Amino acid sequence: MNALEFDRLVQKYQSLVYTICRQLVADEGYAQDLTQETFLSAWRSMDRCPAGYEKQWLARIASNKAKDYLRSAWARRVNTPGDDVLALEGAPPGSEPEAQVLEALGEEELTQRILALREPYKTPCRLMLLEQHTAAEAARLCGRPQKTVEAQVFRAKKMLAAQLSAAGKEGF
Repeated sequence: MNALEFDRLVQKYQSLVYTICRQLVADEGYAQDLTQETFLSAWRSMDRCPAGYEKQWLARIASNKAKDYLRSAWARRVNTPGDDVLALEGAPPGSEPEAQVLEALGEEELTQRILALREPYKTPCRLMLLEQHTAAEAARLCGRPQKTVEAQVFRAKKMLAAQLSAAGKEGF
């Protein structure tokens, strides 16, 4: 494939490749960068493209590039997984959602609501929200994978928010 044919390929599939990257990576700028990297990789390895399967081949490269980015150390530092709610930069102390819930409910009522949760939600919430363990520590203590514990705490927060909403109080 020569440069002119490749240019036509880029024109034909650039929106598809960008869409794939954008769906996997939340940031628009990173999605644009990954789109460029996809076409650069495709140009370098054009000889490995099966004839007639250019679209599928480019889509696979794009999804692999996006997944590689999400697994990278940079993405983990910039986008911390498991942080369901982040405090706004420059927000006054006590404006974090958990602090607002504590203020509205009182620590004792929140503790009672957490301890009233059914398993598998109660133990990870007790460890992370009441005893201030990290997700990794809570996972080790529960004997569950860290992602499972993070998901259980996230779901428990949703359940608590629904309870608070039903009681006419705001939270999480």
